[in-house]
Parts: sequence; C-alpha cells; structure tokens
Amino acid sequence: MIAPAPAARAVPVASTEPRQSSGSGGILVAFGAIHIICQLLLLVPALAATRVVVRTATFGIGLAFILFIRRKNAGALKVPLRGCALCILAILALEMFHPEGGGPVASVAEIMLTLAVMAPIFWLPRIAVNARSFQRLIMLLWLFYTASATAGVLQVMYPGRFQPAMSTIVTGMGRDVVMSLQIKLASGERMLRPMGLTDVPGGAAYGGLFSVLLGIGMLLQPKPPFFGGRLLAFGSMVVGTMCMYLCQVRSVLVMTGVCVVTLITLLVISGRVTRLVGLLAAVGAVVQGAFIMAVALGGRAVTDRLNTLVQSDAGTVYYKNRGRFLELTINTYLPQYPLGAGLGRWGMVNHYFGEALGYLYVEIQWTGWIFDGGIPLVLVYTAALLITTWGCARVALGRVGNGDDSLSVWGAVLVAYNVGTLALCFNYVVFTGTAGVEFWLLNVALLCAAQNSAATPRTVVAS
Repeated sequence: MIAPAPAARAVPVASTEPRQSSGSGGILVAFGAIHIICQLLLLVPALAATRVVVRTATFGIGLAFILFIRRKNAGALKVPLRGCALCILAILALEMFHPEGGGPVASVAEIMLTLAVMAPIFWLPRIAVNARSFQRLIMLLWLFYTASATAGVLQVMYPGRFQPAMSTIVTGMGRDVVMSLQIKLASGERMLRPMGLTDVPGGAAYGGLFSVLLGIGMLLQPKPPFFGGRLLAFGSMVVGTMCMYLCQVRSVLVMTGVCVVTLITLLVISGRVTRLVGLLAAVGAVVQGAFIMAVALGGRAVTDRLNTLVQSDAGTVYYKNRGRFLELTINTYLPQYPLGAGLGRWGMVNHYFGEALGYLYVEIQWTGWIFDGGIPLVLVYTAALLITTWGCARVALGRVGNGDDSLSVWGAVLVAYNVGTLALCFNYVVFTGTAGVEFWLLNVALLCAAQNSAATPRTVVAS
C-alpha cells in the first residue's frame, strides 16, 4: 500500500516585500504630495503677499509629521542617522548662546528649519516602509519633476505663455540682478531662464536633474513599473537634459555628470554589464539628441555657456565661479569662526526673522555650516552624509534588502545622487531648502525599505 504524501507545511523564508501596516505607504506618499503642493502654491499670484506663510508651511509639514506620526508597527527599525541628527541639533542649540547671533527669533527659526529639513530621519522609521511604497514615492517625484522640466522647455518654445510669476525676493534684488538671469534665444528674443514649476529663474534645471536621474533608475529596473515605462523614462531623460541645457545652470549640469559617472562605476563594480551597456547607449543618445534640440531653441548661447566649462582646467573654472567663496571660507571664516558665528545671520532665516546688523553672505553650503556651528557642525553633517551614502551603497551591492533587485537599482541611483549632492555643496546651499528635505526623504525611505525587507519573513509552501 502506498503511503499518503505528507501534508504541505509552511516554511518562513526571507521576503522582499514585508508586511506593511494599513496606511503606512499612504503616509509616505502623502508627505511627498503635500511637499509638492506647497511648492506649487508659491506659483499662485494671489498668495504672493503670504509667501512667508507658504514657505513656512513647506517645512512645517516635516515638524508636524515628527509630532503626530506614532509608531504603530513593532517591527519598524531605527535609522542610525538619528544619532548624527541629534548631535547636529545639539550643536545648533549651543550656538544660540553665541553673542553675535541674529537674535533669539532667528536662532530658534534656524534650529526649526534644520530640524524640518532632517525630519524624515525621525518620523520615517516609525512607519513600515517597503519597496512598493518607496516605488510610489519615486513615481510621484518623477512625475512632478518631469512636468517641471517639460514646463521649462515649453517656456522657451513659447516665451511668455507658460511663465509663472517670479519670486518677490528675486524681483526685490533689483533690475540688474533680474537682467543677469535672462538668456538670449536663437530667435534673438531675451527671456528669463526657464523656471518650470518654480518661481525662480533657472529653477527648471533642478527638475531636469531629477527627470534624468529618476528616469535612469526606471530604465534600469528589472521590470518596468507600468506599461511603456522604459519609453517614458527615456523621454523624461531627453526632456530633462534639454531643459538643463536651456537653463544654462552649469552647476546642475556638472552635478548630473557626476551622478551618471558614479552610477556607471557602481554598475561596473556590481557586475551589471548588460545594464551598463544599455545605460551607456541611452545616455549617449540623450546627450546628443537633447543638445541638438536645445541649440535649435537656444542658439549659440547654449554652446557658449557649455564651452566655459572646458575653456580651462576644472580647478580654474571652479575658482572663477565659486572657488573664491571656498577659499574665503577656509582662509578667513574658518580661523575667525572655528565654533560658529551665531545663528540666523544669513539666508532666508535672516531675511524673514533676523536682525540686519551682522548679516553674513553665504554662497556655498560649507560657508553656511561654518557660520552655524563651525568645525563641529561641518564634521558631524559630513559624517551623516557619508553614513547615508554608505548605507545606500550596501543596498546597491545587495548586502541589505534580501537581494531585491528593484531596491538595489534605486540604491545605486541614490549613491550617485548623494555624491552629486556632496559635490553641489561646493557650489550651492543645499541643506536649507526643499532640496535638503528631498535628500533625506529619499535616502531614509530607501534605507527603511531595505532594512524592513531584510527583517520580515514571508511564507512559502514546502512539501
């Protein structure tokens, strides 16, 4: 007599898709959506008089999420960046006692702004982020920034027809400053640099950067997130690159180049040869095709602007543009303010809340860190960036996340993005605006998704 087959039994194995409490993915996407809506509200002319309120709300949502998002899932993991973030806040708190600060209101505003920018470090680990919810966040940001880059291109194609109202802060800088933000088209007409879905001339360039970077991530996915995803991703790369050419913001172009080179290096290290070949072919086609179309609209001004990047060696080009600010920071500000210059003495915080007396000018992020906390703040914030990038690199190399290929690709993309952001710190103040919020949002969401994926078992049937 033949013995009956043993009953099937459930065996827990590693999962790439952890359990997620109801609404957790929605919370992540909701934050991204509110963040975008607040940026779009700045384009409404009727709200120009309440700009400071809208700008405050943009960062206030991060503080609100820290207060009201409570841990509902016992499996939610802590992010090691929390220690660095607390150290940064402690340094700023001590800086409040500096006798040369911008006033008590400005000092508190500076700390609140820093906390708002780093808010995802505190509230994101409280929800069960997984690969699916992270992918939804990526799609949301990709759609927004592709729309911004597309609007930027349309503003050049049809001057004056899709132009949003310019920031009152920019207009308040005077006619000469506004004139310097104009470009000359192939038709001979002059216009402001494309703003996209922002209120700052040249602001569309940042949308172009994200269109390219997130488009590359979608292109490299093992499975397109939706039908025609790779074709649309390629299209967003073309539009984004074209927009960056037309904006003529060289720092964003350089950052994009740094990101692409870093991503290619990671693909080589991880042995993804097939994807590397495909990426090189796509990037080559995008760069050439977008350049031809951009020159057709922008004329010789596009090529002249790009030529300034190669007329001399990289060091000379950088020094002529932003290098002198770095030299001033190292040779003058660092010895003068080794422990900081007091809070609220520069930027928008000083503009809205600070005292005019003792105002300091900041052009690059390193100068801002020196003024706000001196050498200790520079060291701790740099450590936070390096820890974050190393965590994403581990995801990219498959050491975290149970080998989820989708998360691994986004890990590589974010490593490239982080390296580019670190490079941009030598040219721009990154971590006091929406760019800083998005940096921590994307990175912490990826790290949480990968760690939750590695920590949660799934069940298969074994006979």
